[in-house]
Amino acid sequence: MANLNFKDDLILSQTGEIKTINFLEQKGLKYLSSNNDNKYDLMMGKDEKVFTYEVKTDFKCAPLFDTGNLFVEFECRKHPSGISVTKSDWFVTYFIYLDELWFIKSENLKKLINDNDFQIFIDAGDINSETKGYLINRKKFKKHFHVYKV
Repeated sequence: MANLNFKDDLILSQTGEIKTINFLEQKGLKYLSSNNDNKYDLMMGKDEKVFTYEVKTDFKCAPLFDTGNLFVEFECRKHPSGISVTKSDWFVTYFIYLDELWFIKSENLKKLINDNDFQIFIDAGDINSETKGYLINRKKFKKHFHVYKV
């Protein structure tokens, strides 16, 4: 489970980035770099094309506690974050306990959010972060994502 402490959770989140890199390398992409700001997390390349990925690792979806939702952060500490600020081509969620990667183009995720009235969850992050995000029902909206067992 998450520690509800940004620094500790940042270390845990690298699990999703490593899984994403390994998966994409198996698909023929090459790891180019990581990024530590809010624009994107990973840069991968193939055939002289470059793709960027925002990667989130979900620790809350566990065998005994699964709300059935995918959480998409949009605000943290009263500042835009997550989907609100990413410049990535792709938005990826790694469900650590399901061992699944969910890919969606960032622009498609933004459209999905704009076209629907998703419930907003507050205080999902570390204590006093006032992290806000959309709750997207995985079963109902799975067709919008590319989902892979890893």
